[in-house]
Amino acid sequence: MLIYGLISAQELFPYLQAPSPSSIYVNWKTASNPESVVEYGSSPNQLSLTKTGTNKVMSDTGYPANYFYHSVKIDGLDANTKYYYRIKTGNSVSQVYSFKTLPLPGQAATADGHIRFLVLGDNQMKNVPRFDSLVSAAKRQIARKWGYDKDPADNIAMTIMVGDQVDVGTLDHYENVHFSKNKELSGFLPIQTLVGNHETYGTLGMQAYYDHYILDDVSYKGISSGSEAYYARQVGNALFLAFDTEHPSNDQIAWLDKILPLANQDSTVEWIISLGHRPYQAEQYVGDISTWIRNTVMPILNTSSKHILHIGAHHHLYHRGQLKNFPSYQIISGGVAWDQYWGMASEQDFDDVQKTISNWIYQIVDIDTVKKTFEVEAYSIGSIFEWKDNELMDSFHHVKNKPAPEKPSILNNYAGQEMELPITVESSSYQSTSDELLNSTEFLFSKTQDFSIIEKDIYRDFENLYGPVGNRTDISKDLNAGVDITKATIPSGGLTNGKYYVKVRYRDRNLQWSDWSDIKSFKIINSTVLNTQIVPDAIEYEQNKPIKISFTDTPGGAKDWIGLYKKGQNPGSATPSQTWKYTNGQVSGSMTFTSGLPNKGQYYAAIMINDGYTEIADRKPFYVGPSVSLSTDQNTYPVAGTIKLTYSNAPALSKDWVGVYKVGTTPSAVTSPKWAYVTGANGTYTFNGLPKGYYYAQYFLEDGYTAIGNKIFFQIGDDITQLMINKTIYNLNENIIATWTDSPGIVKDWLGIYHKNDNPNVDPLVSYTYFNGTANGTTEIPDDKLPTEPGSYFIVMFTDDSYNEVSNRVEFEVVGETLGINDNSSENGIQVYPNPVNSGDRTYIKAKYPIDKIDVYDMTGSLFYTSKNINNNSTSIINQSLPKGVYILKIFSNKLYTVKMIVK
Repeated sequence: MLIYGLISAQELFPYLQAPSPSSIYVNWKTASNPESVVEYGSSPNQLSLTKTGTNKVMSDTGYPANYFYHSVKIDGLDANTKYYYRIKTGNSVSQVYSFKTLPLPGQAATADGHIRFLVLGDNQMKNVPRFDSLVSAAKRQIARKWGYDKDPADNIAMTIMVGDQVDVGTLDHYENVHFSKNKELSGFLPIQTLVGNHETYGTLGMQAYYDHYILDDVSYKGISSGSEAYYARQVGNALFLAFDTEHPSNDQIAWLDKILPLANQDSTVEWIISLGHRPYQAEQYVGDISTWIRNTVMPILNTSSKHILHIGAHHHLYHRGQLKNFPSYQIISGGVAWDQYWGMASEQDFDDVQKTISNWIYQIVDIDTVKKTFEVEAYSIGSIFEWKDNELMDSFHHVKNKPAPEKPSILNNYAGQEMELPITVESSSYQSTSDELLNSTEFLFSKTQDFSIIEKDIYRDFENLYGPVGNRTDISKDLNAGVDITKATIPSGGLTNGKYYVKVRYRDRNLQWSDWSDIKSFKIINSTVLNTQIVPDAIEYEQNKPIKISFTDTPGGAKDWIGLYKKGQNPGSATPSQTWKYTNGQVSGSMTFTSGLPNKGQYYAAIMINDGYTEIADRKPFYVGPSVSLSTDQNTYPVAGTIKLTYSNAPALSKDWVGVYKVGTTPSAVTSPKWAYVTGANGTYTFNGLPKGYYYAQYFLEDGYTAIGNKIFFQIGDDITQLMINKTIYNLNENIIATWTDSPGIVKDWLGIYHKNDNPNVDPLVSYTYFNGTANGTTEIPDDKLPTEPGSYFIVMFTDDSYNEVSNRVEFEVVGETLGINDNSSENGIQVYPNPVNSGDRTYIKAKYPIDKIDVYDMTGSLFYTSKNINNNSTSIINQSLPKGVYILKIFSNKLYTVKMIVK
């Protein structure tokens, strides 16, 4: 319910943030006047209370000290209470809006016991009406679900934005991307933001983030992170843990270690939701995730039974999966930024992702505090191919205290029989005492009865949305459609000969696993020969810590054995092992050397038969010793600068060394341009003289190429990457081939095309092309990324999805003529190019609406030919049958267009 008030020349739009049960901040931007006043009250017609705030005047490109940022804190409010307000600067007064304060910890926000949140992902595009369309669609859907006579704040407590709220950190983008595109909801719903990679770019970078957002006083149980980049905020019975994935740190882990135990003991916290811009997993642009979230943060969160959802962004699509062994979901929220569809990048189907959908999507999180339910709905407004009106694309949930599925059973009656592949293992029908349906099954196959070595793990969801449907790269195919996931087939060659054990479990759509089935066994014959293997459970061990070695497909002799040897030693009577154990006749199994090895160094495990020294499998190397750490004093150095490479906690074995290599090179294949032997457990290697380039350093053992510890990356100089294209003048629609050397080698490095003299940090791009982060390579710019009109352009490379240019700019011209304005219309609905065209070449035709047919006439009015039933917005014709001359094209689209075409 929006009440209109006085509107003046300087239109005002409020922006709510930093909500609490007793206060809220109101912000807005003006071009003049520092007055910051909020008038508010419990009725839209009685705004009898007033609060005056502060004003910050900012400057940036295009803003010469005329960016007035107003901030008013309204405090002393009642919890979970609706207030009406308007903002005032001088003679300018906004419309009347409303907000609700947050409920007290553990309580609901609505009378029927709910608390709800709106989740919006990447919104960073400036000149494309996408994010404002997403916000408008979300507002419509909130009204549809809970009443058109209600304000959004009556049913939604807060908007969660998961990073990349802007494309670059400039005042222009904060005003015209973030604030402007959020204005339909930002006056009703407070916004909680997160650091994305794009917030770190631009003229102001993170300073603009700190200047605009109020996050420094957010705390939980009195614990503050001490940083606006990451924080914890409790809203009702939900605790949000917001991480900064752009700057992973031990400080964040220490903060989490303080927060999580308190949350686990807090009866007012039912659900924990974690947030991080870079996601846990991604099936497109594979590898462009936060391994820090996946490998460091999530294992800590998994210790809490209250953690239910991790929300990521960064990829401009929606995906949803669930952790295999923990009852928690992970999603990529969606967003509406740069197009990301099937076929545009490296792709891989992952078990922990149930569906990936290349649409513009947002979520509504709905928590019922009475029924103890957690539900998420994901709505789409479509894609560049098709607009959708809030189409429900996914929903998932968790209900506390629901029973798990019943224990399944394996139906096959093997009775120890010998079998040949292929085989199909069938399990019982899904049974549950709850109303939950089957979501996932997992079959495990092992040669050890304790399943210490898994030969095959078949894990499937009832649906698996992955890959395009035909030419529609915004629609995902269900790879598991028609698949009975209660059956698992092992194809020919899928297992080696020998005895196997199998078990199965079922998971419902409430993320509850059944117990494992009873184990059954069978024997495979006439398959491949024995494939004896030994596998250490790690490649690096601390001294005197347990070392577990698993083995499979041994001959099964009582005195087959595994020995641990130092590198350089060969098994024999004169060279005893460091330690050893018999396999005790097991064909497959595992053994643990509980005391480990006392001395640091390089070792290997070997398996031998019959108490002798005949090895029957490849040796498996591993390292024993401290975990070394590498660091540099800077990330970027000038060409003549001095690099300080520090190593700590090193084993310092004889001739251990640190080496530097160019990104994209393999140490064993090339000579290190800079290296040095280490001199102790801690030390520094200082060097200079490297040419400009992108480099990494590693720690290597004993004059070899066995690397331990972390890689450290750095760059020397600017304009490192050399970019070239195959021509300097192109016809319209002619292929552009780009070649480069010495790129940073990051998966989301990209090539951008701009109009000549444009500023990439300000002006809209013509197109962008990712190339999978190849350090040295060549790519052809896709047809849909080529300039569509004649003009002067340049192409340049950017790194890591940013606007940081890392290559030279290459200018080029596009020539040709674009015609097609219907004489009876001011609408430019048709493009015909190149025009003129060489005889025998293609003429390309693009239309705003689908083309029905094209008639080609000569200048006498004779019809040469007709192309019918095109039903597409673009097509082409080959002019091999047309002699030189002038022709008339009659193009039937939404109306008739007449275009003159010249054949040379």
